[in-house]
Amino acid sequence: MSRRAATCLVAIVLCGCRPKGPDENYHQASALYQQLYAQELDDAYGDPRMDEVVALLKKVDERSVDGPAAQTMLGAIQHGREALAKERAEREKSNAAAVEPPAPVNIDPSQILAAGQADAGPGVQDPYGPGASIAELNSQTGGCLVDNEPFHEQGTNASGTVYRLAPSEACKGKLPGMVGQAVLVSGGKIYRRVADPRPPQAAPAPAAPDAGPPAAVPRPRPAAPPPADAGEPQYQIVVPGLPQPGATPPPPPEGQQQ
Repeated sequence: MSRRAATCLVAIVLCGCRPKGPDENYHQASALYQQLYAQELDDAYGDPRMDEVVALLKKVDERSVDGPAAQTMLGAIQHGREALAKERAEREKSNAAAVEPPAPVNIDPSQILAAGQADAGPGVQDPYGPGASIAELNSQTGGCLVDNEPFHEQGTNASGTVYRLAPSEACKGKLPGMVGQAVLVSGGKIYRRVADPRPPQAAPAPAAPDAGPPAAVPRPRPAAPPPADAGEPQYQIVVPGLPQPGATPPPPPEGQQQ
């Protein structure tokens, strides 16, 4: 074999062993799985739409970076279905015996995912469950999980930081199962996911629009001055035989003219 042929053979082998990038089938399956579990909890494993999740996971290329996580999720779904079927069978048996039905069996998702991880082999971690790296999740989603207040759990003495999903439609579409949840993170790893006890903050009331300066009030017009006093009426005294005041006196009789 020539040196050039040997080089080409090595290149082909290396290309065949190199893991592929993310698989879109896994991301669609993961989003639907989170949505179903957030809405129905344990009953989600009996939802017919969970078959669609399984079908998408089986399409994931084993050589992609999402291959191990897909196998983990398949194992988790299988264990969840078995636990739900067992619980329903026990309840039907109790009803048939005319006894009070037993209390619902609470299925711990962390235990189911841990069992699925054991089946998938060592080193496989559920990307959204306890032990998952918060840095890797933020790297994949573009920083959709935002750190908030610290927490300290009594009894276990666990402590760390509470993360919440950023309030954007893009982040809600990437991580629909974490809407309304508080993600407890300790040591950079997810410790637990719980319902968010913090109520949503009410939006502040909008400020009233500026009405501008107050309108000018017209000043009252001054009252018209009172009419001038015309004074007392003037009286004239008339004496009979004498000329009236202001009248022209008559001419004297003839012979008395001066």
